[in-house]
Amino acid sequence: MASANYTEEQVSGEGELMDKEHYLGLFSTNRINKLLIYSLTHSINDTLHFDFLIKNLYHRMIFTACALVAKRYGATLVKGMSFKLFTTSIRETLENSLSEDLIKNKKLQILLDVFSEIKLNTQCKQEAINQFIEDVSKISDNINSDFWNGEDVMAIFFNEFNRYKAKSESGQVFTPDHITSFMYQITDTTKQDTVLDAACGSGAFLVKAMCNMVKEAGGVRTQEAREIAQTQLYGIEFDREIYALACANMLIHKDGKTNLEHMDSRSVDAGWWIRQKPITKVLMNPPFENKYGCLDIVENVLNNVPKGTICAFILPDNKLEKARGRVRRWMQSHRLTKIIKLPKEIFSGVTTSIFMFIVGTPQHKQDIFTCYMAEDGLETIKNQGRQDIRGRWEAIERQWVDIVRKQSGSDTIQWIHPDEHLSYQEEIKVPMPTRVDFMKRSLAYALFKQEIEEAPFFENVSANCLYGTPLKDEYKQIISSSEDIEIPLDTHKWKNFRLGGKDGLFTISKGSRLTKADQRDGRINYVGASAFNNGITNHIGNDDELCSAGTISVCYNGSIGEAFYQDQPYWATDDVNVLVPRFPLTPSIAIFIATVIKNESVKYAFNNKWTKELMEKSEIILPSKPDGTPDFDFMEQYIQSLPYSRFF
Repeated sequence: MASANYTEEQVSGEGELMDKEHYLGLFSTNRINKLLIYSLTHSINDTLHFDFLIKNLYHRMIFTACALVAKRYGATLVKGMSFKLFTTSIRETLENSLSEDLIKNKKLQILLDVFSEIKLNTQCKQEAINQFIEDVSKISDNINSDFWNGEDVMAIFFNEFNRYKAKSESGQVFTPDHITSFMYQITDTTKQDTVLDAACGSGAFLVKAMCNMVKEAGGVRTQEAREIAQTQLYGIEFDREIYALACANMLIHKDGKTNLEHMDSRSVDAGWWIRQKPITKVLMNPPFENKYGCLDIVENVLNNVPKGTICAFILPDNKLEKARGRVRRWMQSHRLTKIIKLPKEIFSGVTTSIFMFIVGTPQHKQDIFTCYMAEDGLETIKNQGRQDIRGRWEAIERQWVDIVRKQSGSDTIQWIHPDEHLSYQEEIKVPMPTRVDFMKRSLAYALFKQEIEEAPFFENVSANCLYGTPLKDEYKQIISSSEDIEIPLDTHKWKNFRLGGKDGLFTISKGSRLTKADQRDGRINYVGASAFNNGITNHIGNDDELCSAGTISVCYNGSIGEAFYQDQPYWATDDVNVLVPRFPLTPSIAIFIATVIKNESVKYAFNNKWTKELMEKSEIILPSKPDGTPDFDFMEQYIQSLPYSRFF
């Protein structure tokens, strides 16, 4: 008996008896030449653009996709064909091959309609026709669905075309193939699931899901695979031309096209359509911009898929932060479980994360698992986009799928509270305060005490230094301030101290809202969201909710982190947190601490405000004594040693 060579590779389906086609397929391999497809797509794009004169990028994509569908269904495309015979062969093959489906599903007519609308150069040279046919035939040869091993060839094709235009008029951003694979796995999608993409674009998520599910079922020839294609993949696309592209993509990859719907995913009709489907998993990359209804689409999906559905959406990092109130309403019914920050290079110009929800389970203030996959191993190749040329992605994907499933194994992991954050909090290194920082804050307070406006002062000083413009008399005393005796600023032994809370330096309260209509004339300082004039934006007569003198006001909305010492009773607006000290606070100590607070504010931004709740938990770094308490004496002496302090 002849000896046989056996592989030690474990194959899927070992725990159940599969169809014979599955086992036959194990002996056949089909290596897809991605570099060749990139090269061919580049050639096709140039031919259609410069020879066929198809100016619209998506028309070039659809024309090529229709040619591939025609090849898939047996169209005769050979070199030497006339222009008329060439285009007629594509159209008639589409019409004949889809005739039965068109009766069942008339929306497929859109694919034929869009193909017919494409304007072509009828005088195209024979060499160009031959080149296009040769390139399409080579790509078609690479798309061997009978031995489909998980590669989405059309995703390579679409993404290569898409490099020439970052977005369509409807805001589509094409999802890279490796990310669709990653999302399929971290949602634990299997052949038992029914998958929805309500902003399906070219169909990348659906093709990836079909690919993996069919492979798990034993291959495309099995009855289970046919059922998957027909009953377990659902997509919605609003843009008519992109919808046609999705239909073509699904056709090339063995059906599934009957479950694509051309409609607005934000609409009531779309919600009703979704409710009729037994969805168990949602994989989506909705348009990012608000004008295309990004969060409207997400909300419509969450509110209409069955309870228990796991939904994964790719969104800009701070998308949910910006709509915090709206998302909190979602959380009354749905739970945000995981946020996976993606590499910065995935989508040009915007950083993104995968947000995972469980539908029908309220948040109930449960913490959210977050992590940051900073690298995907892909590299940018000239004229070919980002590619896994070193074969690193497979190991990286395996590692991060394991991290997300186990919720452990990475030092990037954070558990965030939904009342505090709705995005991964990338660590921001707070700069240590410098002598210049303290001098700036001291000068600002000195100008305020001398009732000198900052902007005119700096304009005059700058003109004096640069052009010899005479310095105004009222500015001379500030500029001629005596030289300071420098005290070394060694921050190595400084210690973190909590701002608020039970053991914090301050008791923190929030200011009160006062509309302009309710403000009365007077002389009381009105402190708001300003970085100038000690935060004072007006003077009012209202005295019923004043904050005490000898406190620090910190803006948390607008000019975030601007901190000022207030030596008079004042009205703080609801954009301001008021820090009441639990220790003797002098102007110099206050200036020192306000400078440190300002540096700390780099962690916060307009979409991630330094609210009272966050400030209660915040820590700042200050000089400390050997016993671990703040060294207020050093703070006092240091500020007093600086220029301008004599004006306090």
